[in-house]
Amino acid sequence: MTTTDTLKEVEELQRRCEQFDGISLKLNWDMMRQPPSSEGAEWLVTYEDELLVGFLGMYNIGGEMEVCGMVRPGYRRRGIFTTLWKRARSIITGGNVSKLLLNAPAASSTAKPFLSTLPLSFNHSEYQMKWDGASAHLASSEASSATAAVILRPASDNEAHILVDLDCGGFNMTKEEASKVYELQKQEDLQEHIIIELDGQPAGKMRLWTEDNETWIYGFTVYKKLRGLGIGRSALLQTIERERRNYNGVNLEVALDNPNALKLYESCGFVILNKQDYYLYIG
Repeated sequence: MTTTDTLKEVEELQRRCEQFDGISLKLNWDMMRQPPSSEGAEWLVTYEDELLVGFLGMYNIGGEMEVCGMVRPGYRRRGIFTTLWKRARSIITGGNVSKLLLNAPAASSTAKPFLSTLPLSFNHSEYQMKWDGASAHLASSEASSATAAVILRPASDNEAHILVDLDCGGFNMTKEEASKVYELQKQEDLQEHIIIELDGQPAGKMRLWTEDNETWIYGFTVYKKLRGLGIGRSALLQTIERERRNYNGVNLEVALDNPNALKLYESCGFVILNKQDYYLYIG
């Protein structure tokens, strides 16, 4: 079986679990589409009678590892995920992981019993948000005036240092971590690296990942010295308008401890769909 075949089965398993549990799982498909590696996404699977019944994904983001998984309804309480976790721990222990986070939908009733057996401490939560035109609070005239001095354009290969610098300042990453993340992201054909300009000079960046008419905004940040000038709002509104013309939905994620960003997103028409909880492994 090829990697493509396995990923199709993982997609089917995800749909089955989400429909059965009424949740949304975060499997980082932008990373899953890349070749498995210790510096990107790795995954473990369990089959019974040639049916995929268990999955665990490990996502290395600049030395910080995120873990998320699922077990097919009807096959739970058999120790499938516990076995996957034990296999994952042996891989993680041998790698260069500075921080290990387990991710689960806040609404998942099946994840909580397993998480309670591990030495974890709550770390943070994120909202997954989707643009909904009916919830936008900005008039079209305001939107057009806000975009006047802000331009969005594709980043060129020789501007990697700008993207890395913005990631360092926006997400508290070291230059080495940000460089590794950029190199991994560059391998994904479905992604676009966007430079946000103000008066012809780089002011911020975002990364867009599109599949099945759904676009996700990642790594969205503006230089600290330029915040509060409406640059982020303008960039968001322009991105929304572009994706609407292409008949794509627009999605993003925001940490609950970032109220300014949450307020901005809501004012631009994004609504909260799901909440993801992250737990720090302290074992």
